[in-house]
Amino acid sequence: MKRGLVWFTEDLRVDDNETLLKALEENDEILPVYFWEDYAEKRQFSIPRMGNSRKAFILESLNNLQQQFQSRGGSLMMVNGSAENELSRLCQTFSVRKVYTKKQVGSEEKMLQSEIKQQLLKIGVDFQTYSTSTLYHPDDLPFSVRDIPMLFTKFRKLAEKESKVRTPFDAPLRINTPHFEVFPAEMIERATPDWMVGGEDAGQQRLAEFIWKSQSIRTYKETRDQLTGLNFSSKFSAWLSQGCISPRRIYSEIKRFEHEVVSNESTYWVVFELLWRDFFRFSFKKHPKAYFLLNGLGQQALYTQFDPSKFEAWTQGKTSESLINAGMNELRVSGFVSNRMRQILASYWVFGLQQDWRYGAAWFEHCLVDYDVASNWGNWAYIAGVGNDNRGGREFNIEKQTQLFDRDGEYRSKWNTD
Repeated sequence: MKRGLVWFTEDLRVDDNETLLKALEENDEILPVYFWEDYAEKRQFSIPRMGNSRKAFILESLNNLQQQFQSRGGSLMMVNGSAENELSRLCQTFSVRKVYTKKQVGSEEKMLQSEIKQQLLKIGVDFQTYSTSTLYHPDDLPFSVRDIPMLFTKFRKLAEKESKVRTPFDAPLRINTPHFEVFPAEMIERATPDWMVGGEDAGQQRLAEFIWKSQSIRTYKETRDQLTGLNFSSKFSAWLSQGCISPRRIYSEIKRFEHEVVSNESTYWVVFELLWRDFFRFSFKKHPKAYFLLNGLGQQALYTQFDPSKFEAWTQGKTSESLINAGMNELRVSGFVSNRMRQILASYWVFGLQQDWRYGAAWFEHCLVDYDVASNWGNWAYIAGVGNDNRGGREFNIEKQTQLFDRDGEYRSKWNTD
């Protein structure tokens, strides 16, 4: 009997999951595995890398993925421990001939995959990765990853002109897995918004709500910079970050909406945002370590110091700026802030407080439910002026931003409770 192991990471779905489908195609049975590590031990600049809000979202997503498997006749194995320590043992225990997993972009993740590949080769197990997290498949781009343009606009124009988005794969109808004892993921308390529930089902429901039920996609470009509310933006990011939904599935639904209802600047602008996401992921493949360095892609960082008292004031919403305090309170409590507010908060940390941008990026990594390594660190480097930009960063005038986006004070009143 041929048996393959599917190592799930940030691809917690059965729809449009090429890794899963390839494993099913090539084997009689598959062993689907997720490794749950003790993230409390992992830190960046002494900041825990994952807060409870994201942990809760991932656990909800895993329970939903388990339901997806069970409805198709299989099961998902959740292992307490690291892939580095457990994967080879599982392959030997279950007579696995090949391991299938998604291709990573972060430097640490890529290094881990390389180490595990060498481990598996020693015991005669093949290791294969698949690109499942971008809108455009890297093989379809009009340039190699090492030749990706430095600036987004050039990347976008070339990709749109010379590449096509592949049709998403449908979910498998049947999944055969060996017998093993199943332990459900234990839930933990969270304070995230009611709409932010982990899992593929919730992601598909959000897709249907934004595009078809409310048809909020019609006005996305006009409303996307608002600070509060549900349907002013897509809110797809949390499900995209854990792979509960694929960008190609989102794209296919947008195209169907454009064909059946309306195509306008707003419907395009959601695709535009998916392109930004692709751009950072492909840029990370070219520069797997640079985005974590003070000077990023080679520019000189304006500010290099770190003041713990300023960091405490910023993270706890105790600065002299009420808009900043409101945003930081929302981020810390709920694990989410709008894209506009993220830019304002990052700009204030770098230019207002004149601090090392990497500490801000690490705090966002800790707090955000929708944390994505490429989008988070790429956007922070961009704001700080050491990323994919040639204009020296993005400094926002807080008073102007307050007048533009919270003139009536509703947002500040909601999140400044002291």
